[in-house]
Amino acid sequence: MNKENQHAMQLSAPQVDTLIFHAEKLYEITDDRTKDLTFELFQKLQSIAVCGDDECRELWISAPRGSIEEFANYEEYLEDGEVESRKEFEELWLSEYPEPQKWYLLSTVVYKEIHSVFIGGKLVLQYQPELQGQYPYDKSELADWLLTAVKKAITSLKAGEYNEYVNKNLPYRKRIGKILREDYWRVFPEEKEEYLKDIEPNEIARFAELIKEQPTDSPVFRLQEMTAGLFFDCCRLGYEANRYEGIEKSTPKEMYRTHADGRDEGLSNLDESSAQAFDTWYNDKKRYGGHPWEVCRGGNSTHISLYVNHDEKGWWLALAGLNRSVETVKFYLALVDHGFPVFLTDGREIADMLIGKDYIGIVPEGVIPRYCGSLFQGEKILTFMNLPWEETESVEKAAIWYPIKEAQLA
Repeated sequence: MNKENQHAMQLSAPQVDTLIFHAEKLYEITDDRTKDLTFELFQKLQSIAVCGDDECRELWISAPRGSIEEFANYEEYLEDGEVESRKEFEELWLSEYPEPQKWYLLSTVVYKEIHSVFIGGKLVLQYQPELQGQYPYDKSELADWLLTAVKKAITSLKAGEYNEYVNKNLPYRKRIGKILREDYWRVFPEEKEEYLKDIEPNEIARFAELIKEQPTDSPVFRLQEMTAGLFFDCCRLGYEANRYEGIEKSTPKEMYRTHADGRDEGLSNLDESSAQAFDTWYNDKKRYGGHPWEVCRGGNSTHISLYVNHDEKGWWLALAGLNRSVETVKFYLALVDHGFPVFLTDGREIADMLIGKDYIGIVPEGVIPRYCGSLFQGEKILTFMNLPWEETESVEKAAIWYPIKEAQLA
């Protein structure tokens, strides 16, 4: 083994992370040495099976935590006020690198002539033929470390040891799992209390019974006409059920203007009593693009929508607000109690959430716990989290962990 490869194998996780940090900022390969090492990396990876589109190949590799001196300079941290003592410095080091080794998921793809290397989903190296010779920036140390780690992993794979080693040693923080919400609440009872503080047990029980009878796609009956005023009044029922501030002396339209998204496409300018005006507005395709149905504003996944729908039978409402489930349930109950035809999206799943009978998906660190359904094929898991830093072992024991995708030889 040459000295360069020996050095690459000895890189600690903080050193690797520094290389990744800099490579992310300028991932294009423009120097010959990095190019040669990267192409050798792709050549070595030909011996493992493709696991996705564009010749995607993946391997788990790791680097040792290393010494505290490789993490940072204590004197510099002390002088800059980052820490106040050696003990605090050591605690910071172990909080950043809690395991004896840090694991990285290496992914490579080839699209046309573009070769891309990802570490933990971050693009760190990319070869594009037309960029050669432009602004040379040497990233060979990272490429060398990757090549050495891949050679070691492939040797282990050929010996029949790699998958067993990964399965035994990969931290749960890097894995996919799920936990029954009531089991999660046993570990964190204060989160259950906070989640359910604005809804009474009898409301939950009544909602659970009502939602059992909900049809699969729309309510049973319809309204024969819809007006802007009627829609604003439906919104009022939801706002009042949730005791929104500032509604005591407001009209339903004023409440809507206060709490809705604001991009209503002219809805609040309609004659509130005219079914014809609403029908004409509703069917005007030129108005499409706003957010008239976002009645409780929020982010992409944190708002509540009350959609108006029409079919050959008449008018009906569809309510959606999974990530504000308690508010949405109270909104739903208010509409049902006043005789409106309303369909609640994900209604049965929300009922399970309120009684703790649904599963929370656990996604790997670095994955934002939103829109992660594709990680749970064949299951309808709607809420997600990363493994918590507190009571971690209790959550790990209570969770169900999915098998790690095994690497295969080509």
